[in-house]
Amino acid sequence: MPSITTVVAQALHTAATVLRRDALQDGMVFGELWERVLARNPKLRDDWAQAVRDSPPVADARFKNYVNRNASSLVRAGWLYRAQRRWQLTGIGADALDRFPDPVDFSLEAGRRYRKWERQQREVSSAVTALEQLPDSGSWVALEEVAAEFGIDPDVLGMVLRGTRPPGWYLVLGENGQAGTGLPLLPHECDQWLSLLHEEGILDVGRSSVDVVRALPDRRKPVQEALLAAKQPLGLEEMVAGEEAPRQLWIIRGVDALTGVPLIRGPWRDASMVTFHPGFPPPAAATHDLDSIRRAVETALPATATARREAVARELDAFLNRMRKGDIVLSTDGFETYVGVVDGPAVHSAERLERPVDWRNLNKPLDFLKDLPSGLSSVVQDADSQVLEATEYAETVLALIGDMPRTAPLPMGPAVLPDATAELAEALHMPDTTWLQDCVELLRATPQLIFHGPPGTGKTYTALALARHLAGASSATNVRLVQFHPAYSYEDFFEGIRPRLGAGQDGDTGGGLAYDLVRGPLRKLADEAERRPAEVFVLVVDEINRGHLAKIFGELYFLLEYRNEHVHLLYGSDDGRGFRLPPNLYILGTMNTVDRSVAYMDAAMRRRFSFMELHPDTPPVAGLLDSWLRRRAEERGEDAASYDDSHARLLDEINRLLADGSPGDRSFRVGPSYFMQDLAHTGDGALERLWKTQIIPLLTEHHWGDGTDVEFTYGLDKLREQLGILPPSGETSGSEDA
Repeated sequence: MPSITTVVAQALHTAATVLRRDALQDGMVFGELWERVLARNPKLRDDWAQAVRDSPPVADARFKNYVNRNASSLVRAGWLYRAQRRWQLTGIGADALDRFPDPVDFSLEAGRRYRKWERQQREVSSAVTALEQLPDSGSWVALEEVAAEFGIDPDVLGMVLRGTRPPGWYLVLGENGQAGTGLPLLPHECDQWLSLLHEEGILDVGRSSVDVVRALPDRRKPVQEALLAAKQPLGLEEMVAGEEAPRQLWIIRGVDALTGVPLIRGPWRDASMVTFHPGFPPPAAATHDLDSIRRAVETALPATATARREAVARELDAFLNRMRKGDIVLSTDGFETYVGVVDGPAVHSAERLERPVDWRNLNKPLDFLKDLPSGLSSVVQDADSQVLEATEYAETVLALIGDMPRTAPLPMGPAVLPDATAELAEALHMPDTTWLQDCVELLRATPQLIFHGPPGTGKTYTALALARHLAGASSATNVRLVQFHPAYSYEDFFEGIRPRLGAGQDGDTGGGLAYDLVRGPLRKLADEAERRPAEVFVLVVDEINRGHLAKIFGELYFLLEYRNEHVHLLYGSDDGRGFRLPPNLYILGTMNTVDRSVAYMDAAMRRRFSFMELHPDTPPVAGLLDSWLRRRAEERGEDAASYDDSHARLLDEINRLLADGSPGDRSFRVGPSYFMQDLAHTGDGALERLWKTQIIPLLTEHHWGDGTDVEFTYGLDKLREQLGILPPSGETSGSEDA
């Protein structure tokens, strides 16, 4: 029969192998990783069940939690970086897989390194705290000096920094300023280090390459000068000095009496604390025994039932006396779960008691249904008590967020939209920032804006470029694109019930259908924007007029105009508190004016959006193709004064013919984007291919049913002849037989 240690070792080795094979650069969410581990090594589940002698459902849950918890040894060895629920193999970990192909050897080596860290964890914690002061200092320090200053084995410090990545980890370098301090680096790790040192302004460009990253030698500072003395924080995996008792886990709940909003969303997170409201002026904090607290409660609540008085007394005793500095606290806001560490004794404030708390995951809350074991999540949902002890789950919570760095206070906003820049205008081939700045001003007044115009005018391209500019450095996570179509619904866009295959008794998918409330792109972005009010979030909705807007937006229709109001959601996921569209969430839409397959927006929806036109006849689109062709010629080293302007002339001729055919209708023209793609400029017959595959089909659809001979009117050969443009030598038009 396999031992627990052997099965866990095989699971961790398999997880590292899957990460290297399938998610080396971006890592993988633990839930998905766990499924792949079991699929790659299906024998693991049976071996574990035999080792622990539990029924399959119980064994499966314990197995997953046990492996998650034991992965801490890989983190401290620097082999694994674990942020929230995503696991990512490091270069050190990839090297370890090669050096220790046997799972047991792999696990034993990780355990040996973990124990080295464990013997020096207090010194490591002090060093990590001091390193938090390095970012934005414009300097770096040598690993050997930091290790010597705090009495740490340099190998241990280097591995811990790579595995946990606390603030300032990337500014601890080798003696010559080299990233990695001699430990193996993967290519994407080099890229990340290069980017971080560049942001700090200390990257040595002359001595850095794709596989070697170095900092400027003159930015190195002696460790005594660079690192000021700092108070050592209490880490989630440290015991309080002089205490032998295990750390306790407390579930604390509190709701604002006026608004019904959980306090973790307001004063608790803002002031780094938890509070307890017994319903009467609480007894003195010096009341150290339960009997005296019972007498105080009986005096304050004489008409209350005995059982209820006893419950209040026990909660007061827990908050005043049993809770200790260093204990773990857990609180929720809906499904979002926040974890912190008690940082001091209870104190009186008006009608309540307070305790300072160092919240650890304000930026990335856990989901108590998905992340916590079922037993703990059921305790969390017990609404009868303000203070509950759940110490039996303390190790599980430590495993979930034990290696998280301290959470820096979130900037509280409000978010500020940046002005348009010359760099943005140049990237969009616009002559200046005037048009773009008008867009920014409109968004500042009304946070919804639509770009409308004929096809090929760059509406989507411009919307995405502007969105990324507005979101700034966070654009990779704060900008999202969706595309509407006639079948798109509220459930697709915001949230809706989705079926999934339920798990059977043996862990397979034979348990029938289960139903989950799944968040859509707008709900996900709105939730993130609510959590990070100082950042700009932008949702880009392509082809916005192709969807049934009233159906898609539902009750959110009202919120587009009244951003400070709350509405109750269709599926009740606001838990009765109401939902709002955060003021730092902006919506950019695109609308193709030639699309006659759907009706235009109704008046109510139009009132909720500002509109900016992109049309070939007016700036900034007018003349854009000519400017782009001229710049392209310059970049290719050609004479800009005599560049080939035939593409621009052909486009102007198409739009002239369209205008003559429909003098009162500006809704259809052809935009320059068709002539700005590689298809129009690459290889022999490039323009002919573009004409045959894109221009003629587009014009045929436009003239459908009106009797126009599209080939005769818009044929490439004919337009060239009318404009006196000769085809390139050896080429003939392909439009004749299109």
